[in-house]
Amino acid sequence: MNGGAVQLMAHQEEGVAFLTGRGGGLLAFEQGLGKTFVALRAFQDVRRAGGAERLLVICPNSLKRNWAAEIQRFTPEIEAVIIEGTPRDRRAQFLSTNAAVVIVSYETARAEITAVIALLMRAPAVLVLDESHAAKNWQSLTSAAARQFAPYAKHRWLLSGTPVTNSADDLFTQVEILAPGEHRLGSRESFMLLARENPAAARAKTEGLVLRRTKDECLDLPEKTFADVPVELPRWQRKLYDAVRGEAVAELRAMSSEEYKAQAMTALAKITRLMQIASNPGLVFPIEGTPGKIEALDALVFDILSVPGRKVIIWSNYVGTIELLTQRYAAYGSASLFGRTPVEERQKIAADFQGGSGTRVLIANPAAAGTGFTLTAASFTIYETLSWRYDFYAQSQDRNHRIGQALPVTYFRLIAADTIEEAIAGALERKGALAADLLGDNGMLSSIGSLSRDEMITLLEKNKLPD
Repeated sequence: MNGGAVQLMAHQEEGVAFLTGRGGGLLAFEQGLGKTFVALRAFQDVRRAGGAERLLVICPNSLKRNWAAEIQRFTPEIEAVIIEGTPRDRRAQFLSTNAAVVIVSYETARAEITAVIALLMRAPAVLVLDESHAAKNWQSLTSAAARQFAPYAKHRWLLSGTPVTNSADDLFTQVEILAPGEHRLGSRESFMLLARENPAAARAKTEGLVLRRTKDECLDLPEKTFADVPVELPRWQRKLYDAVRGEAVAELRAMSSEEYKAQAMTALAKITRLMQIASNPGLVFPIEGTPGKIEALDALVFDILSVPGRKVIIWSNYVGTIELLTQRYAAYGSASLFGRTPVEERQKIAADFQGGSGTRVLIANPAAAGTGFTLTAASFTIYETLSWRYDFYAQSQDRNHRIGQALPVTYFRLIAADTIEEAIAGALERKGALAADLLGDNGMLSSIGSLSRDEMITLLEKNKLPD
């Protein structure tokens, strides 16, 4: 089957027209709306018209093979190659390849800037940055490398379902990659101020460069339901959490504001430690009891899987917990997807979960499995932990709420009562509101790293971020 044989949905036709009609564009379709398919069809059209000969895809390492599989599925007539291996192997591949589609990871692209530029100069090319929010930090090596590549590409297409994950600066950086040297948004400082004071005016400045479409607009998908499950920590876990929290607060109170600024990373490390204790203290200390969240999970999993045919996804941020849960739920048929899972095995694990195998529980890490997988076999999802990363949170939801889902989807969030997790849950909602304002889906957002000493103390004591 080739790309021409697959009928485009209305929003996908709009996306193809958007990408082919300009030198640079950010396709900000929500996860599950077919960004990869749209980009491939747009490349086919540009190639047939003589506007480009090559497509260079730069993506997260975990998505390289997903791109290769999608190309084989939709455009098998187009040769694609993944460039990887040792530095010597990579450079040789860059020099020798004549493939129409070249796929590399962000890590490889950063390490091989000269080779990437040389490839773009050999023939008119389309540059795709997939999950382009990976380049959102202006000062990061990924962003700096992307800004070096961009001027050498005839077309620059950015793909991201969550282009704004923390602040207006995320969008500013991506627009600068799309339109190098044009300074469409003014200075970073002025754009961020405008975004805070008048999101609609900030959004207007990106007109013509960003196409945002949501699933609610484009698809008739089943309903999504969210349910927060407060988890009371057992006495031993509460005592442990309160002791570590009290110690952290005492250390902060003993610091001057200047000392705090110099040791801010230490404070952030203590927050991470508290998050681990709220979730699974066994990650930090030897324990004998069962953590509150594991007990809550046991009850939820038993209830969900008591109905034949049901499957469930459990998201966790910690390797130790993922391994623990995979063993704990082995009797149900469990599998895991996380950073240590070999990349070449990940799609098979997802396919087994999707198919008629005995796998009914998938325990995964959003950083590794939050993109590139379809997991619509599950209509139930449980967040054992949450992180500050809004992009991971939003993308993981879309693994099973996407094209192909026939049932209403329920998301349970386990929130340890009177812990830092209450603040994390609130921060995720605020980040979602910020993204909606800037992208037109429908705030002010404080970055955890920019909190003052007193704000950090309030966060630890009251589980509350500043307004």
